[in-house]
Amino acid sequence: MSRVTGSVLLVGSVPGNNAHAVMDSCAKGLGDSLFALPDGETGYRQGWINFLAAKTYAASEQLESITRPQPVDPDDPDEWRAPGMDWMPRGFQDHWQFKVKEGTGPLHFEHLGYAQEARNSYQTFCTLRDQGIIPQGVRFQVSLPLIESGTRLFLGHSPESFQPMWDTYRDAMRREVMRLSQEIPPRDLAVQWDIAAEVASIESNDHDPMLGLPWDAPGDPFERYVQALVDLSQHVADETLLGLHLCYGDLGHKHFKQPQDLGVVVRMANAGVAAVSRPVDFVHMPVPRNRNDDGYFAPLADLAIADAKLFLGLVHHTDGIRGTLKRLETAQKHAGGFGIATECGFGRRLPETIPALMRIHREAVARL
Repeated sequence: MSRVTGSVLLVGSVPGNNAHAVMDSCAKGLGDSLFALPDGETGYRQGWINFLAAKTYAASEQLESITRPQPVDPDDPDEWRAPGMDWMPRGFQDHWQFKVKEGTGPLHFEHLGYAQEARNSYQTFCTLRDQGIIPQGVRFQVSLPLIESGTRLFLGHSPESFQPMWDTYRDAMRREVMRLSQEIPPRDLAVQWDIAAEVASIESNDHDPMLGLPWDAPGDPFERYVQALVDLSQHVADETLLGLHLCYGDLGHKHFKQPQDLGVVVRMANAGVAAVSRPVDFVHMPVPRNRNDDGYFAPLADLAIADAKLFLGLVHHTDGIRGTLKRLETAQKHAGGFGIATECGFGRRLPETIPALMRIHREAVARL
């Protein structure tokens, strides 16, 4: 039996001025449907892995910054970044790029910043729960990039840096996960692995220059994904809920590739759940806005994720409840007992759209 009872997953990023504003609004809007609540990934973390680039990699004396995102141009009609967001790339070809410097000794990151951010937000979470705003039983959710997602896209010009970055990130993330269990009671915690670059590597067979993957990494991309998941998940406490967010990217609200169907992520979910020694509690898969056809959902017939709860990211603001229900109705022909979510995090949406997005969730939950 699944340990996840909620019917809505908030993938991670949510727009808001701070963690208090995000958790307060989400708890009031969806609290009865949630099993876990993220802090919104505000500030630099709204840019997902660019938090690592701006706060850890660019500050490391052992890494050389080759390129960084272009400055914000307020006169460009296609500019979607706000002033002060020069650390956020405009697209997949505008990423930070680094390489490991020679002669500086073994690469080392003392921390990645996630445990510290989580500790600060968890105090706010507890306050809101004590006030009755966050329902009892809802857990504090922390979203963490898996190894390739946290490293690969920053190394487009530096294949020789892939292995030392991989090894160093793995060790640093292991310590982050262990610190989370020290800072937050494991029974109050849900950890979500964000898995996007791994999907890209598998989809492209490890070689897609347009994605910043102009060279083949060592080994097989599917085997790397499984190994990373095994290496890091073993350090997540048994009492903590563990989930997989399988993603096709959302930079500038664009996928790196439109998925043909759910086949790749179903295969990844099956292999990940089978390989990890502790329970995987939930799995999230994306559903593009234009896919309400049977063909997209057909691979769910092969889904084998034990007691993990499936969440389908079929909620879209742009076509409202009508489009969401079309996708939901098709999905229900291929799977049962799943929950709903957006396709990816919605931190880069306009804040004024969030109430409507929550209403769509509530109306769709009534049809589950």
